[in-house]
Amino acid sequence: MKRLLAFLIILSFLVITGTLVEANSQTRHRHKSKFGRKARTAAIIGGGVGAGALIGGKKGAAIGGGGAGLYAFNRKAARRHFKGKTRTAGTVASGTALGAGVGAVAGHGKGAAIGAGAGALGSYIYRRHQHNTLYRRTHHHRRRY
Repeated sequence: MKRLLAFLIILSFLVITGTLVEANSQTRHRHKSKFGRKARTAAIIGGGVGAGALIGGKKGAAIGGGGAGLYAFNRKAARRHFKGKTRTAGTVASGTALGAGVGAVAGHGKGAAIGAGAGALGSYIYRRHQHNTLYRRTHHHRRRY
């Protein structure tokens, strides 16, 4: 009952704060955010951890934080405001947490270790593929003769 009440309070808080944002499409200048880009990334991850912890305890916190971290470090704003190595480290750490959480749900201690290894490897391969794809898209143009 306490988890449900806490979840409803957090959900209503998110809905209220989401509706207070101005939606003026007639302005021509870029809106300067009061909430910094890196702080927003930290808030996304913190929200994922909090929501996961409310729903599933420690394992849920790992799953929620890992999933939120994967999203936060691979969104368009993160591409502009984080260095590539920072994004790779954040993505791998988030994938590790997500894999450990899923592995812990499936097989406790040994499953968490296997899941963490699989999550780290998978997220690293994802980042390398993403990096190579973006590099090819911007540097390898088709030549016309």
